[in-house]
Amino acid sequence: MSDNSILSSLVSGYEAYDTQATSKSDTAKTTSLGTEDFLTLLVAQLENQNPLDPADTNQFTDQLAQFSQVEQLINANDKLDEMVTGVKGTEEDVDANSFVGLTVTATATSMTIDNGAVTSGFYEVDEPAEVIVYVYDANGTKVASLSQGEVEAGSYLISWDGTDDEGNSLDDGEYSYEVMANSGDGYKEVQSHLSGTVDAVSYQNGKGYLVIKGVLVDPEDVTTVTLSSSSSSSDSTSIIEYLGTTVSSSHPIIQVEDGKVQGDALSFSLTAASDVTVTIYNADDEKVDTIEISADEATGGENEVTWDGLTNSGHMNSDGIYYYTVKADTGSASTAISGEVSAITSVDGTQYLEIGDTGRLVSVSSITSVE
Repeated sequence: MSDNSILSSLVSGYEAYDTQATSKSDTAKTTSLGTEDFLTLLVAQLENQNPLDPADTNQFTDQLAQFSQVEQLINANDKLDEMVTGVKGTEEDVDANSFVGLTVTATATSMTIDNGAVTSGFYEVDEPAEVIVYVYDANGTKVASLSQGEVEAGSYLISWDGTDDEGNSLDDGEYSYEVMANSGDGYKEVQSHLSGTVDAVSYQNGKGYLVIKGVLVDPEDVTTVTLSSSSSSSDSTSIIEYLGTTVSSSHPIIQVEDGKVQGDALSFSLTAASDVTVTIYNADDEKVDTIEISADEATGGENEVTWDGLTNSGHMNSDGIYYYTVKADTGSASTAISGEVSAITSVDGTQYLEIGDTGRLVSVSSITSVE
């Protein structure tokens, strides 16, 4: 065999070494040459070459260059492997704090229990529907069914006490949920997407969750991330951002739906006992009913009066929104209402904030304070 053939076989052997060394098989054995073996044999070849037929200089140089290229490719592959490993590590350990101040969109899919405290879930429907929420543990086993009843089109918080369907308290941890809505053609799963600025990070059971409009979101559920606009102002605040906040308003709204007045009795406060006149108006500011209350029944402090939804002539008012005023013969009266925003309800294309479980609605424009 000529010296040139020996050199070519050395290069071929090194290339074979690269192929076998990167094999995924743990049992693969290689007899090909490594870098040190190659150089040792190369030196031995040069020392023992036939002086009458030495290696061709040009071929020798080309073959060394080929060896150098193979070595560079191996180094490049090693670097790429390191980069891929680094990226995978980053995905598995997302830094929730890096999202603070950014605007994100995420799928709302989980609630957590931490020391017995349960976070709220979130969902939205595009049309009136009967809604039920199924809660699952980490193993995918259904542990609770939460009936939400009939809801209008809008956005809602999910309240859960952290117990299963038998009333047993569940362990701390993260629980996924799915929302099923029936708008008349059977129950279908609703995918809810929550968008907004990440206000803070809340740690539950040692894991960081993004706080978006009062709802906790798993960073792994984020689908898009953008920089928050520096030109945004309170005037452009999304109505969804009021969910979970406590608001006050002097103009509570009554909703009549399916011929029934929604929510509790109408509330008002007096500075002193007085004869009172409660007047109900429709959305066109037309008076539809009047309720007279004597001073024996209307005392100083908080009071309530029930409205049956009928007009003064005894006819049922049509579905829609109404408001009321209270006039006291002595002292002053107030219809101010305050409470946590539990849902967003759409009536005739306009969205309103629902206050707790009172059934009262308020418009964003009538809010006097937000906590």
